[in-house]
Amino acid sequence: MAVQALRITAFDAQSVWVTYTGLGGTRDVRDVVSYFEGGGTLAAPDRDLVAHALNEMIDDGDLPVDGAHYSTDEVTDGSGFGDNLRELVLDPDGHRFDRPAVTAPYGIAGDGQQLDDAPEEDDDPEYRRCNALYETGLLDTGAEDRFDRYTRRAREHFGVSSASIALITEDRQVIKSVSGPIGQDLPRDIALCARTIEASGALIITDAATDPEYCDHPLVVDGPHVRFYAGYPITTADGWRIGTLCLIDDRPRSFSEDDALTLQRMALDLQIEIWVGDAR
Repeated sequence: MAVQALRITAFDAQSVWVTYTGLGGTRDVRDVVSYFEGGGTLAAPDRDLVAHALNEMIDDGDLPVDGAHYSTDEVTDGSGFGDNLRELVLDPDGHRFDRPAVTAPYGIAGDGQQLDDAPEEDDDPEYRRCNALYETGLLDTGAEDRFDRYTRRAREHFGVSSASIALITEDRQVIKSVSGPIGQDLPRDIALCARTIEASGALIITDAATDPEYCDHPLVVDGPHVRFYAGYPITTADGWRIGTLCLIDDRPRSFSEDDALTLQRMALDLQIEIWVGDAR
């Protein structure tokens, strides 16, 4: 919400930092700018102070836009700006408050056929994860230039054969964007990106041919003969892992901690684009 408020108002992140420090904030300008860019986090008191700085700037400018939310109801009540904040719905059946939900229910395959094994209970985590994916609308819009920029940037930065954005449905991997020759829609059970979303961190395979867990994988043994893979999960605004930003090469590669951090930051940039990019 802070990022969305910043983009809608066209405020500069450094100006927000100035107001934040005037309210008693002590974090460096680089920390606050990195927070807005998705490259870093702030503790709850600092997040609240940044939100308050934004809300004061919006109020001072008498701008007809929603403000930034606070971390708790108690902080919101004490801020004086609670009445200016749009109510957030944070369950996956309606977590997007700035666009209508896409009516593509989980359990419906890409060809419109009902899946026999679709859960009937909407509190099933995988059911809710897939609902969150469908509600983003990303599966309905095909290739988009705004996402191609991220895969081109990742491929060029790391010098790999291919970089892609993969979305994981209940039964398949859907490529939203790819730069390079390796990247295709696949059944979920053989997609490496489907493994990546099982955890909150990166999945890195420097040499799949010698990795005991992946040396017999179909994508390694058969075409496209994947040797290197690095993927980082991308999530919805309320935390459901719906896909990945990934790097693939047909030869082994090293991947340092700095490389992993850079990939993470690129994935966080991509998340912000997914969350609020359509509001710019």
